Amino acid sequence: MNRPIPIERCPARRVPGRTGVTFGLVLVLSTIGARVWEPTTYADDVAPILRAKCVGCHRPAGAAPFSLVEFQDAARRSARIALAAREGRMPPWLPASDGPSFVGARGLTEREIRILELWKEGGAPPGDLESLAPVDLPTDSWDLGEPDLIVPLPPFTLPGGASDVYRNLVVPVPVEGQRWVASAQLRPGSRLVHHARIMVDDTRSSAVLAAEDESGPGFDGMSLESDARNPDGHFVGWTPGRRVLPPLEGMAWSVDSGTDLVAQLHLRPTPTDQLIEAEVGLWFADAPPTRHPVVLVLTSYDIDIPPGESEYAVTTAYTLPVPVELLSVYPHAHYLGKSLRAIAVLPGGREVELIDIPKWDFDWQDDYRYEDPIRLPAGATVVMQYTYDNSADNPNNPSDPPLRVRYGSRAVDEMADLILQVLPRNGTDRTRLVEHQALVHRSQDLQWIASASLSEGRAMLQEGRPGEAVELFQDALQARPDDIEALLLLSQAFGESGDPNAALLIAQRALNVAPAPDPRVVSALAQAWFGKGETDRAVAFGREALRLAEDTGDAVLVALLDERLRSYLGGR
Repeated sequence: MNRPIPIERCPARRVPGRTGVTFGLVLVLSTIGARVWEPTTYADDVAPILRAKCVGCHRPAGAAPFSLVEFQDAARRSARIALAAREGRMPPWLPASDGPSFVGARGLTEREIRILELWKEGGAPPGDLESLAPVDLPTDSWDLGEPDLIVPLPPFTLPGGASDVYRNLVVPVPVEGQRWVASAQLRPGSRLVHHARIMVDDTRSSAVLAAEDESGPGFDGMSLESDARNPDGHFVGWTPGRRVLPPLEGMAWSVDSGTDLVAQLHLRPTPTDQLIEAEVGLWFADAPPTRHPVVLVLTSYDIDIPPGESEYAVTTAYTLPVPVELLSVYPHAHYLGKSLRAIAVLPGGREVELIDIPKWDFDWQDDYRYEDPIRLPAGATVVMQYTYDNSADNPNNPSDPPLRVRYGSRAVDEMADLILQVLPRNGTDRTRLVEHQALVHRSQDLQWIASASLSEGRAMLQEGRPGEAVELFQDALQARPDDIEALLLLSQAFGESGDPNAALLIAQRALNVAPAPDPRVVSALAQAWFGKGETDRAVAFGREALRLAEDTGDAVLVALLDERLRSYLGGR
């Protein structure tokens, strides 16, 4: 069936029967309202769109549940294709269209969407199918065709249960001598895999842990106790929807005979035992690398989302100590993610858009490589801005009704990561960048350990378990030795657990490190002396604490310390 197509929406091709009339000329005619009777066909209009944007997944043995390689496959789904395109569900592409250009971008333009709709409305005509060139696609589910080496991971039986499992599967790479890996891909082998990470270990430490674990192949845990690490300058992972990009020239990474691959699989809960059979494909380069990238990771542990909160924001930043070329970006969050954005603020204040995902979808996250690397000078600050929706209106919320969600690795927890692959100018800059990031991560890790220990310790105190709280506050002080809050809570926990001498010692330490007179610290001394039976000293420190509190104007604190002072006076 032929339908009148507004010429301004016509495909950019010659119109049959109008020799020499091209789209450019027809577009001029459209300005006076002219229309032309011309069907939109599969061969001329739809096949180029599907081949460029869809058949990478929708192909035999591909990740999608059906193929769109042949005309018949697409024709019987023409209505479904048009609707998915109009609603923005397919092809899955999260970055905003007005941001940077990425390699292999799958988003559709308005013109392409309209072509798919017109084809459906016109009855999905085939056009001249014989004019179509054969589709050159892999015939299996490997993104780059058959790998040079396929390394099966040890089969693992995921036990049925109610919690997530992190399993690190270890396997030696069967190579002789030194090889250079241009690309790597994990095939997870099960929909129970939430995400995965591929590392290397040339120390055998991971193999030792796996041998000591009697629960099956590999060993448990997200925080590795082995020496496994990312391949040098690369982050190799798998998440739903992520596809392997063609390798960058001169950036292969090394594996040697005796090197182990360590695949860390995050596995979702399952009610019954399930067999997980994953494998890793490796594509080798012919020569060692000539360029040496670095992986930068921005992470925020400061995630504590109240139930019902639909606009919870998380921000973190990292300032570059050396100039770099930004090659790719990989944002990561879980099901509550709403919008994800990253910018670079240059030393002069100008902002550069790195990525903008206005509507996050966990099931279609990806690794985005820039068509043109972005040059960032030393002093540029990369800023990560994520928003989360923990309301009942979020259809992806794993909890019904919504629950409090904090940072964590389980699917029902949340994360805020931005992984950047950058290329420094030279070896000196690379070393400086790696060392600087390690210091920043160390500081950030210590801050998170301290905050988590303090939070858990407070809960122990509230539950009347001061002995357990003592250990947690000591852990916090290992990370932040002069943290006043941790010292005060530790003094309180010692006092409540019947050790007034330790309580007094910690309170005195808090007094020594406090930068200024602090009524809370003086009150802790009063409590410690009262616990030792030294009422007069308790009263004297209590009065001083009350005076300092009154100077602050904090009515709540004044009331609390006044009540404590009355208790000391009543003990006389």
